Amino acid sequence: MLSREATGDVIHRFAEILKFPTISAPDGFSLEPFHNMRSYSQTAWSNVFSNLELEIFGGASILLKWQGDLSQTPVMLAAHQDVVPVGQLEDWSFDPFGGKVSEGRICGRGSIDYKCGYAGMLEAVSLLISQGYKPKRTVYLAFGHDEEIGGLAGAKAIADNFLQRGIQCSSVLDEGGYIYSESDGSTTAELAIAEKGYASFQLTSFATQGHSSVPPDKTAIGSLASAIVLLENTPMPLPEVPLEIKSSRWLETTIAPTILSAGCKENVLPAEAKVVVNTRPSPGISVAQVQSFIQKLVKHLDISVTLLDNASVSEASIVSNVSTRDFLVMKQSIQEVIPCGTGFRCGIFPAATDSRRYCKVAENVYRFMPVHLDHRGIGALHSVDESISIADYLRCVNFYARYISRVAR
Repeated sequence: MLSREATGDVIHRFAEILKFPTISAPDGFSLEPFHNMRSYSQTAWSNVFSNLELEIFGGASILLKWQGDLSQTPVMLAAHQDVVPVGQLEDWSFDPFGGKVSEGRICGRGSIDYKCGYAGMLEAVSLLISQGYKPKRTVYLAFGHDEEIGGLAGAKAIADNFLQRGIQCSSVLDEGGYIYSESDGSTTAELAIAEKGYASFQLTSFATQGHSSVPPDKTAIGSLASAIVLLENTPMPLPEVPLEIKSSRWLETTIAPTILSAGCKENVLPAEAKVVVNTRPSPGISVAQVQSFIQKLVKHLDISVTLLDNASVSEASIVSNVSTRDFLVMKQSIQEVIPCGTGFRCGIFPAATDSRRYCKVAENVYRFMPVHLDHRGIGALHSVDESISIADYLRCVNFYARYISRVAR
């Protein structure tokens, strides 16, 4: 739908968006970069902000309403503005907030996760407005500012507001599905119709503090090490897989040790040792079931298991319907923009997104963006030297424009 003449400006606007360091962090962060990015967006896509109704939630989350027929059920598209920290700057081969365009790629933190959605959706709506398109169904664009730390001030606040106002959407489209490279050299576009839950647990092992020259048969660190080995070598049973899910990728509930702490001096046996394990429950498996599984597995080691109750904790999502009109026009739009020869399937997204907050205000939640991940797969999202190909970003714009024009028709 984009003309060749327009692509230069489209790429430039996206590159400019990547220059705003909209970093979120659990211990607090500045909203100024978010305000600055919104101000730029209001100028860059002026026809969007002048035609759609704007609301701000939590100080920086954006909700745009493209009014349609009040008798029709609305639809939502969601993306998040925030990005994860860049880590060590010396590890990057370019400025993570420089908006560099080079060798067919647009480079910067957030280029894939998920400013291609934020800018791509605004670009798509701007394109449709310029073509005279008017939606028959109301379209909401929801852009959270704290997805990377749980989404409480952004997506959850928007969802709670929808509940208070009695607004129910037929579906939400968020991040989560990608174009993947397969082991046989082929590529597949995977639309995620469910996502895993999120829960971390602290395992604590206790023993008697003492001198390291006379260690007992059981030490706190030794017991904890045994527990970690057990968890890594004993997978949870798989739940029953819904027929709609055509991929075996990421079906297993994962349990991974992430933070380990014990001891204060090299010749002192510590009285306790702790490890945090991060888990991603699959659809059909509850957080409580994961905790019970861990507790039973390490019971003989006398280790306590405690849920770390924070903003990120969530149950696995339901599996969304693949026979709805929204799904069918989404699938059609995907198949029209992905490279020729790319397959299509439905699957599960293994990480948590803002879409979990919107499940209570939507009949179905779908997750997809036409971005081809490299050999690292999802590991590319928070990586050093994050970038997106120009072709993939233009696909995002065309996909969102095609989908909106059909789903709101």
